[in-house]
Amino acid sequence: MKDYRLKFSDETAWWSVADSFGWVEYEYEPQEEKVSEPGQEPPPKVVKRKWMSATTNYDFDVIGTIFKPTGQTVTAPDGLFQYPEMAAVDGFHVNVRVRVGNLPDSLRQNIIRPSNPVRTFAGGWFEGE
Repeated sequence: MKDYRLKFSDETAWWSVADSFGWVEYEYEPQEEKVSEPGQEPPPKVVKRKWMSATTNYDFDVIGTIFKPTGQTVTAPDGLFQYPEMAAVDGFHVNVRVRVGNLPDSLRQNIIRPSNPVRTFAGGWFEGE
């Protein structure tokens, strides 16, 4: 078992990669049944929701955008309390646990090794190469 922290440029990049490996399942909005004219294309499917497929080889923790404190504080609009100002960390983040085999070579460029990780898999972290 090997665990990896991956960073992508944005959410679209992650879902595109995950879909290319067949890791994504989709539910589509219902469409009206229309008889189309010969040569006419049916209307495109509209995605209602998507999720990571259950696989025997991989576990996914799709984190998304990570926010970290800036060191500044912000006063609530009502002036009753203060809280830490947060800023987004660049990228879209995903943890992947490889149970069998190896991480696909095309994902190795996305591996990051943060010094203070925000999230990890329960039961421990098994650092991949």
